[in-house]
Amino acid sequence: MRYINSFGKSGEAVLNLDRFREIMHDLGDPQDTLPFVHVAGTNGKGSVTRMIAETLTLSGYRTGEFTSPFIHVYNDRMKIDGAVIPNYALSEIVSRLKPVFDRSKRRFSQFELTTAIAFLWFYYSRCDIVVLETGIGGLLDCTNIIETTAVSVITSVSMDHTAILGETLTQIAEQKAGIIKPRTPVVISPNQADEVFTVIMRTAAKMKADVIEPEVRKINIKSIFPAKNEFMYKGMPYQLRMCGRHQIQNAVTAIETLEILKKSGLKKITYSTVFEGIEAAYLPSRCQVVKMQSPMIIIDGAHNPDGMKKLASFIREIPKTPKIMIVGMREDKDWYNALSEITRYIDRAVCVDGFVPGTVKAEHLAALFENAVTASITTAFSTAVNMAGDSGVVIIGGSLCLPKQITEYRIQIL
Repeated sequence: MRYINSFGKSGEAVLNLDRFREIMHDLGDPQDTLPFVHVAGTNGKGSVTRMIAETLTLSGYRTGEFTSPFIHVYNDRMKIDGAVIPNYALSEIVSRLKPVFDRSKRRFSQFELTTAIAFLWFYYSRCDIVVLETGIGGLLDCTNIIETTAVSVITSVSMDHTAILGETLTQIAEQKAGIIKPRTPVVISPNQADEVFTVIMRTAAKMKADVIEPEVRKINIKSIFPAKNEFMYKGMPYQLRMCGRHQIQNAVTAIETLEILKKSGLKKITYSTVFEGIEAAYLPSRCQVVKMQSPMIIIDGAHNPDGMKKLASFIREIPKTPKIMIVGMREDKDWYNALSEITRYIDRAVCVDGFVPGTVKAEHLAALFENAVTASITTAFSTAVNMAGDSGVVIIGGSLCLPKQITEYRIQIL
């Protein structure tokens, strides 16, 4: 971990993928032996990745899974059949990588190193298939060196990482659509913005790639509960452990992707394994109900306007009051517009800062709410619980880093 952490968040400016191709070639191009489901998008890609990977494992395939960022520990970015990479394997692979990276005169980012670790681990472990989530963007994301994509997936695209991906939705969509490969099917989440849909269709046409979009009119929502969603899709029933209406859109995206994989030769995928995989899929900090009452506690890592809008939609349907939000956000996010999506649904806010470098000052966050206080990271949870009482709801959100920092102070959430 000392070696991994010696790599910065950014390496040299990324103008193309040549440097990462070169380093992987020096390592024997292990990624070329693996089939991939490549997933890009602004919101929802982690959930869709988890649903697809869970189903593939239940179908009997040895399944690699690569996600970002990590939630609890660095290892949880890389999984095989749901199990994170063990420390001994991480150490062995870093020992294999270190001399190759050290010999290079190029300056790599930690994400590039992490992707190389994942590719090697999946190769050594003889995975049947890998569900690979991009980091940021797609076109110039280092995961995009892969040439053995079975299907590309583009989840909901919205404004985020504008300093890197572009300041318009069209520019961001062009980066996401960069994962589309020649003559390789691409599944897109439903209800994309018009400009996003236009970019995807234009790119797919150029690549002669078929585009599959879930049929929204064939979704029939049966029930929305804080602990479970039930819906029908194309006449078949499904259940979701992950909460919120937006997760149903993620689920049908995963279902369509799995159908393509089945048609491409993964015959062990059945309706039964898809049902079980969708139901069992779980991802921390995505509308995660960790306690049902006294008070109800929800964790969500929403950190951009679209994500916060989905969180607002979820909590709006919960009849419990008062709704108390512990909120902390980073300066490099569109925090003002993000919080504008949810403030009207929050009765009181407990605003924090300093939980990671570059956070928005708590008093600036508090100014956006009608009724807010500032607190330290060590006292925020107890303050919010006291405000909520037995009948209310505590929502922890604004950054994927925030729940981890709160629990590190030995605050018992469960």
